[in-house]
Amino acid sequence: MNKITRLTAIAIAVASVCTSVLAEQISDDEAALRFRLKNELRRADKPSAGTGGNIYAWVQGGLVDFNSGYYSQFIGVEGGAYYVYKLGARDNMSTRWYLDGHESFGYALGALKIKAGDNFRLKIGRFGTDYSYGSLPWRIPLIGSSSQRTLPTVSEGALGYFAPTENLELWAMWRTRVFQWTDSATGIRDEGVYNSKTGKYDKHRTRSFLTASWHDDRSRYSLGGSVQRDVSHQLQSIIEQTIPLSSGYALKGELLGFYAGLDGVSRSSSQPNETVLVSGQLTWSAPWGSLFASGGYLRHSMNGAVVDTDIGYPFSLSLDRNREGMQSWQMGANYRLTPQLTLTLAPVVTRGYESSQRDVQIEGMGLLGAVNYRVAEGPLSGMNIFLAADKGREKRDGSSLGDRLNYWDVKMSIQYDFMLR
Repeated sequence: MNKITRLTAIAIAVASVCTSVLAEQISDDEAALRFRLKNELRRADKPSAGTGGNIYAWVQGGLVDFNSGYYSQFIGVEGGAYYVYKLGARDNMSTRWYLDGHESFGYALGALKIKAGDNFRLKIGRFGTDYSYGSLPWRIPLIGSSSQRTLPTVSEGALGYFAPTENLELWAMWRTRVFQWTDSATGIRDEGVYNSKTGKYDKHRTRSFLTASWHDDRSRYSLGGSVQRDVSHQLQSIIEQTIPLSSGYALKGELLGFYAGLDGVSRSSSQPNETVLVSGQLTWSAPWGSLFASGGYLRHSMNGAVVDTDIGYPFSLSLDRNREGMQSWQMGANYRLTPQLTLTLAPVVTRGYESSQRDVQIEGMGLLGAVNYRVAEGPLSGMNIFLAADKGREKRDGSSLGDRLNYWDVKMSIQYDFMLR
């Protein structure tokens, strides 16, 4: 029996014995066990990545999450085990952080939960902090991350939540270890100072976060900060406002601001030591889908292993949006052919520089197309199938990579959740 047949058989067999097969998140107050199967295929040519620009990875993710609820409405536990299994990779191609080099990998997590009333909660241990995965209720500035790979972001330390009023939330986190999507070669690692010569975090430094957020039914205003000795201090704000229009229509605006400054031994004598990012998005939604426009500006690019500045709203599988003095602009449409089938088309334009010397200008243009289908009936109800293709081109006169860079990228994802309560 080949790999595809085995994986399909496993998915159908497990689904048939589950009483509740739903693609939904686990509530913090309920006892539940969720299984997630996620099959991903990536094939791309990304010349700006140098020797790692020829990309091929085919993986199968298996993710299990457990939540106990709260015993006596006071204490509980949560945990999980995540693993990504190699289905396909080639020695002469990069797997681009989908695998540990060219090998399978995984990790486990577990945390103690304490609830002191509905307005105070605390987690201690190793827990998820990936808002796209559902580990957090919303995009909490700096605390929340969004993994671009099969396995979600995980933090180790303590996470606290306090709501003084029904509209005001305070979040705090102290983190000593972390897994982010670029950590596939190390797994869960120490927070600390990144050594560019060894590619390791060889000086352990914990990181502290604090975020405040005010919200109502139509808006949310959030501001977060973090400090990490010898690494950086950061601020991030997110503003979201929704304006209901006529029946079935709405207008939503989002604005993100970000500042980071390097500290201590992470500072450089030859590269910028601080940066600012501003990005926004406007979305008009209708019963048939949505139209959106987004833009962003990054003053200085930084090493993503130290400061993550790839957080703006414009998106492309191929083109860099995280370069020096980079502007990125995007417009697009999501069209719902049926309640289950959605098509996306989104061109993107970029303008910036290859390095902090600003001697090579980048002019990029690309087009992203995607199809998303969600199974609504039958034993595989809730399965989500996503296919995206991206084509781009950059003009880089005088670059060592070439004056014209041509990109293409194809990504497929099949995700299936099933829940036991």
